[in-house]
Amino acid sequence: MKYLASLFTLLIVSAIAVAQDDGSNPWRMYLNGNFQLGIPQQDFKENLDRIGIGGGGLLLFQLGKMPLYAGAEFSGMSYDRESNDYVVNVGGFLKDYELRTSNSIFMMHGMLRVQPNINGPVRPYIDGMVGTKNLYTRTRLIEEDDNGNPDDNQEESRIERGDWAFSYGGALGIQFDVSRSQGILLDLRCAFLPGGNATYLVRKPGDNVNYDEPIDAFEEKSSPTTLLMPQIGLTFLLSSFSDSDSDDY
Repeated sequence: MKYLASLFTLLIVSAIAVAQDDGSNPWRMYLNGNFQLGIPQQDFKENLDRIGIGGGGLLLFQLGKMPLYAGAEFSGMSYDRESNDYVVNVGGFLKDYELRTSNSIFMMHGMLRVQPNINGPVRPYIDGMVGTKNLYTRTRLIEEDDNGNPDDNQEESRIERGDWAFSYGGALGIQFDVSRSQGILLDLRCAFLPGGNATYLVRKPGDNVNYDEPIDAFEEKSSPTTLLMPQIGLTFLLSSFSDSDSDDY
Protein backbone atom coordinates (compact mmCIF):
# COMPACT_ATOMS: atom_id res chain seq x y z
CA MET A 1 0.00 0.00 0.00
CA LYS A 2 2.86 2.39 0.72
CA TYR A 3 3.94 2.10 -2.93
CA LEU A 4 0.48 3.23 -4.08
CA ALA A 5 0.73 6.28 -1.82
CA SER A 6 4.19 7.07 -3.18
CA LEU A 7 2.92 6.80 -6.76
CA PHE A 8 -0.02 9.09 -6.01
CA THR A 9 2.30 11.66 -4.45
CA LEU A 10 4.56 11.43 -7.51
CA LEU A 11 1.62 12.14 -9.81
CA ILE A 12 0.69 15.18 -7.72
CA VAL A 13 4.23 16.54 -7.89
CA SER A 14 4.20 16.09 -11.69
CA ALA A 15 0.89 17.96 -11.93
CA ILE A 16 2.33 20.78 -9.84
CA ALA A 17 5.35 21.06 -12.14
CA VAL A 18 3.14 21.25 -15.23
CA ALA A 19 0.78 23.77 -13.64
CA GLN A 20 3.62 26.06 -12.62
CA ASP A 21 5.63 25.73 -15.83
CA ASP A 22 4.03 28.92 -17.13
CA GLY A 23 5.82 31.63 -15.16
CA SER A 24 3.04 34.13 -15.88
CA ASN A 25 0.68 32.24 -13.59
CA PRO A 26 0.83 33.43 -9.98
CA TRP A 27 1.00 30.68 -7.40
CA ARG A 28 0.04 30.13 -3.81
CA MET A 29 1.55 27.63 -1.40
CA TYR A 30 0.12 26.54 1.95
CA LEU A 31 2.45 25.31 4.71
CA ASN A 32 0.62 23.94 7.75
CA GLY A 33 1.51 22.52 11.15
CA ASN A 34 -1.18 21.10 13.42
CA PHE A 35 -2.11 19.30 16.62
CA GLN A 36 -4.46 16.38 16.08
CA LEU A 37 -6.44 13.62 17.76
CA GLY A 38 -7.05 10.17 16.29
CA ILE A 39 -10.42 8.72 17.36
CA PRO A 40 -10.94 5.07 16.28
CA GLN A 41 -14.25 4.35 14.56
CA GLN A 42 -16.38 1.29 13.75
CA ASP A 43 -14.51 -2.05 14.08
CA PHE A 44 -11.29 -0.24 14.95
CA LYS A 45 -13.04 1.27 17.98
CA GLU A 46 -14.16 -2.19 19.16
CA ASN A 47 -10.50 -3.20 19.55
CA LEU A 48 -8.90 0.13 20.45
CA ASP A 49 -10.72 2.29 22.99
CA ARG A 50 -7.97 4.91 23.32
CA ILE A 51 -7.58 8.23 21.53
CA GLY A 52 -4.31 8.91 19.73
CA ILE A 53 -2.56 12.23 20.31
CA GLY A 54 -0.02 13.71 17.92
CA GLY A 55 0.68 16.22 15.22
CA GLY A 56 1.35 16.65 11.56
CA GLY A 57 2.05 18.97 8.69
CA LEU A 58 1.11 19.47 5.07
CA LEU A 59 2.35 21.30 2.02
CA LEU A 60 -0.02 22.34 -0.79
CA PHE A 61 0.56 24.10 -4.12
CA GLN A 62 -2.10 25.82 -6.19
CA LEU A 63 -2.63 24.30 -9.63
CA GLY A 64 -2.47 27.28 -11.97
CA LYS A 65 -5.22 29.84 -11.38
CA MET A 66 -7.80 27.24 -10.40
CA PRO A 67 -9.17 27.02 -6.83
CA LEU A 68 -7.49 23.61 -6.68
CA TYR A 69 -4.45 22.64 -4.63
CA ALA A 70 -2.31 19.50 -4.56
CA GLY A 71 0.29 18.26 -2.15
CA ALA A 72 1.03 15.84 0.67
CA GLU A 73 0.35 15.46 4.38
CA PHE A 74 2.42 13.59 6.98
CA SER A 75 1.32 12.94 10.56
CA GLY A 76 1.97 10.72 13.53
CA MET A 77 0.38 9.94 16.86
CA SER A 78 0.82 7.71 19.89
CA TYR A 79 -2.18 5.94 21.41
CA ASP A 80 -0.76 3.89 24.30
CA ARG A 81 2.44 3.03 26.15
CA GLU A 82 3.73 0.93 29.03
CA SER A 83 7.04 1.15 30.90
CA ASN A 84 9.08 -0.63 33.56
CA ASP A 85 11.97 0.72 35.63
CA TYR A 86 15.12 -1.30 36.29
CA VAL A 87 18.29 -0.89 38.34
CA VAL A 88 21.30 -2.53 36.67
CA ASN A 89 24.82 -3.08 38.02
CA VAL A 90 27.21 -1.82 35.33
CA GLY A 91 30.91 -2.12 36.22
CA GLY A 92 30.16 -1.92 39.92
CA PHE A 93 27.90 1.12 39.54
CA LEU A 94 24.12 1.04 39.81
CA LYS A 95 22.36 2.63 36.85
CA ASP A 96 18.66 3.34 36.42
CA TYR A 97 16.97 2.32 33.18
CA GLU A 98 13.46 2.64 31.81
CA LEU A 99 12.13 0.11 29.30
CA ARG A 100 9.28 1.80 27.41
CA THR A 101 6.97 0.28 24.80
CA SER A 102 4.83 2.68 22.72
CA ASN A 103 2.08 2.02 20.18
CA SER A 104 1.88 4.58 17.39
CA ILE A 105 0.42 5.37 13.98
CA PHE A 106 2.28 7.09 11.14
CA MET A 107 0.30 8.36 8.14
CA MET A 108 1.13 9.86 4.78
CA HIS A 109 -1.42 10.97 2.21
CA GLY A 110 -1.49 12.64 -1.16
CA MET A 111 -4.07 15.43 -1.17
CA LEU A 112 -6.29 17.45 -3.47
CA ARG A 113 -8.00 20.52 -2.00
CA VAL A 114 -10.85 22.59 -3.41
CA GLN A 115 -10.96 26.06 -1.86
CA PRO A 116 -12.94 28.91 -3.42
CA ASN A 117 -11.17 32.24 -3.80
CA ILE A 118 -12.97 34.26 -1.13
CA ASN A 119 -12.10 37.84 -0.25
CA GLY A 120 -12.81 37.66 3.46
CA PRO A 121 -11.51 36.55 6.85
CA VAL A 122 -13.15 33.08 6.67
CA ARG A 123 -12.14 30.51 4.03
CA PRO A 124 -13.77 27.04 3.88
CA TYR A 125 -12.30 24.10 1.97
CA ILE A 126 -12.71 20.39 1.27
CA ASP A 127 -9.92 17.80 0.88
CA GLY A 128 -9.67 14.42 -0.81
CA MET A 129 -6.92 12.11 0.44
CA VAL A 130 -5.33 8.77 -0.42
CA GLY A 131 -2.28 7.16 1.11
CA THR A 132 -1.28 4.74 3.83
CA LYS A 133 -1.20 4.17 7.59
CA ASN A 134 1.59 2.39 9.45
CA LEU A 135 0.59 0.97 12.84
CA TYR A 136 3.74 0.03 14.73
CA THR A 137 5.09 -0.74 18.20
CA ARG A 138 8.51 0.45 19.36
CA THR A 139 10.43 -0.44 22.52
CA ARG A 140 13.13 1.85 23.90
CA LEU A 141 15.68 1.18 26.63
CA ILE A 142 16.46 4.57 28.15
CA GLU A 143 19.18 5.34 30.69
CA GLU A 144 17.92 7.79 33.30
CA ASP A 145 20.07 10.63 34.61
CA ASP A 146 20.96 11.26 38.25
CA ASN A 147 17.62 13.02 38.81
CA GLY A 148 15.61 10.07 37.52
CA ASN A 149 14.75 11.77 34.23
CA PRO A 150 15.15 9.96 30.90
CA ASP A 151 18.40 10.76 29.09
CA ASP A 152 17.39 10.49 25.43
CA ASN A 153 21.03 10.55 24.35
CA GLN A 154 21.58 7.19 26.04
CA GLU A 155 19.09 4.73 24.60
CA GLU A 156 18.52 1.72 22.43
CA SER A 157 15.44 1.34 20.27
CA ARG A 158 13.81 -1.46 18.31
CA ILE A 159 10.61 -1.86 16.33
CA GLU A 160 8.67 -4.78 17.77
CA ARG A 161 6.23 -5.04 14.89
CA GLY A 162 4.43 -2.93 12.31
CA ASP A 163 1.82 -3.23 9.61
CA TRP A 164 0.81 -1.00 6.69
CA ALA A 165 -2.78 -0.38 5.59
CA PHE A 166 -4.26 1.46 2.62
CA SER A 167 -5.89 4.74 3.70
CA TYR A 168 -8.26 7.15 1.99
CA GLY A 169 -10.93 9.67 2.86
CA GLY A 170 -11.72 13.34 3.05
CA ALA A 171 -11.68 16.38 5.29
CA LEU A 172 -13.64 19.56 5.83
CA GLY A 173 -11.91 22.65 7.13
CA ILE A 174 -12.16 26.36 7.66
CA GLN A 175 -9.44 28.99 7.94
CA PHE A 176 -9.57 32.28 9.84
CA ASP A 177 -7.25 35.23 9.34
CA VAL A 178 -4.80 35.72 12.20
CA SER A 179 -2.56 38.16 10.33
CA ARG A 180 -3.60 38.94 6.76
CA SER A 181 -0.46 40.99 6.09
CA GLN A 182 1.77 38.09 7.18
CA GLY A 183 -0.39 35.39 5.59
CA ILE A 184 -1.01 33.54 8.87
CA LEU A 185 -4.27 31.60 9.29
CA LEU A 186 -5.88 29.65 12.12
CA ASP A 187 -6.87 26.31 10.58
CA LEU A 188 -9.67 24.09 11.96
CA ARG A 189 -10.09 20.77 10.18
CA CYS A 190 -11.69 17.36 10.66
CA ALA A 191 -10.72 14.34 8.56
CA PHE A 192 -12.48 11.00 8.21
CA LEU A 193 -10.09 8.28 7.06
CA PRO A 194 -11.32 4.73 6.43
CA GLY A 195 -8.53 2.23 5.99
CA GLY A 196 -7.67 -1.31 5.05
CA ASN A 197 -7.06 -4.13 7.50
CA ALA A 198 -3.96 -4.03 9.67
CA THR A 199 -2.57 -6.02 12.59
CA TYR A 200 -1.62 -3.98 15.66
CA LEU A 201 -1.19 -4.22 19.43
CA VAL A 202 -3.72 -3.07 22.04
CA ARG A 203 -3.71 -3.24 25.83
CA LYS A 204 -4.86 -6.52 27.36
CA PRO A 205 -8.01 -6.44 29.53
CA GLY A 206 -7.43 -6.06 33.26
CA ASP A 207 -5.81 -3.47 35.51
CA ASN A 208 -2.97 -3.46 38.02
CA VAL A 209 -1.11 -6.32 36.38
CA ASN A 210 2.67 -6.52 36.78
CA TYR A 211 4.41 -7.56 33.57
CA ASP A 212 8.00 -8.75 33.21
CA GLU A 213 8.38 -6.56 30.11
CA PRO A 214 6.18 -3.70 28.85
CA ILE A 215 5.44 -5.53 25.59
CA ASP A 216 3.61 -8.19 27.63
CA ALA A 217 0.90 -5.65 28.47
CA PHE A 218 -0.39 -5.81 24.89
CA GLU A 219 -2.08 -8.33 22.64
CA GLU A 220 -2.49 -8.56 18.89
CA LYS A 221 -5.68 -7.48 17.11
CA SER A 222 -6.69 -7.02 13.48
CA SER A 223 -9.37 -4.86 11.85
CA PRO A 224 -9.98 -2.04 9.38
CA THR A 225 -8.30 1.16 10.56
CA THR A 226 -10.94 3.90 10.34
CA LEU A 227 -10.04 7.15 12.12
CA LEU A 228 -11.84 10.42 12.83
CA MET A 229 -9.22 13.16 13.17
CA PRO A 230 -10.08 16.64 14.50
CA GLN A 231 -7.18 19.08 14.04
CA ILE A 232 -6.20 22.61 14.98
CA GLY A 233 -3.15 24.37 13.59
CA LEU A 234 -1.58 27.33 11.87
CA THR A 235 -1.31 27.71 8.11
CA PHE A 236 1.16 30.01 6.39
CA LEU A 237 0.18 31.37 2.98
CA LEU A 238 3.11 31.92 0.62
CA SER A 239 2.30 33.62 -2.67
CA SER A 240 3.87 35.09 -5.79
CA PHE A 241 1.16 37.79 -5.81
CA SER A 242 2.10 41.32 -5.01
CA ASP A 243 0.61 42.79 -1.83
CA SER A 244 -2.09 44.55 -3.83
CA ASP A 245 -3.04 41.33 -5.58
CA SER A 246 -3.18 39.32 -2.37
CA ASP A 247 -5.70 41.77 -0.91
CA ASP A 248 -8.20 40.37 -3.40
CA TYR A 249 -7.87 36.86 -2.00
